[in-house]
Amino acid sequence: IIGLCEGNHCSESRKADAGNGRVVIMKKKEGDDVKDGCMWETLRVVKIPKSAYFIDYSAIDITDSGRVVISSQENSAVWLGTVNGIENGVIDPDAFSFNEDEGKTLQFPKSTDCHTVYCNIEGIHFINDEMLLAVSDKMKGHGKQDFRCFEKDQSIHAMVLP
Repeated sequence: IIGLCEGNHCSESRKADAGNGRVVIMKKKEGDDVKDGCMWETLRVVKIPKSAYFIDYSAIDITDSGRVVISSQENSAVWLGTVNGIENGVIDPDAFSFNEDEGKTLQFPKSTDCHTVYCNIEGIHFINDEMLLAVSDKMKGHGKQDFRCFEKDQSIHAMVLP
């Protein structure tokens, strides 16, 4: 399993140090010698390329061919790139890495007056090679977010890639 750390450096205290994202590669460990019968063992922590310069990381999807998309709620953006160490959807934990030289960041569309409206993207998925599916969480209440965030909260968004 690949887990995406929401905060930079996989840390709550250092989360604002943008561009220091990480994924954690884990393997399920089962057996009589394991407490409660199963646990996830960390195999590696892999750095996300600096070109994914985000304040936070909210979701990741990797295709069988190694295309990857990572979303950021705070930046209202996605990073598109590729990874090594995946073949026919099977990840080799020892060979897994992001291609540092590839990747681009795309912003979610803004309002007509350039305000962020995709404020709470919490899920991202490749529908196919040309389309992404994003899902957004509920808008934070009590004035914690701009009123414009309400239009896209708790929604599913299908988008064609440029």
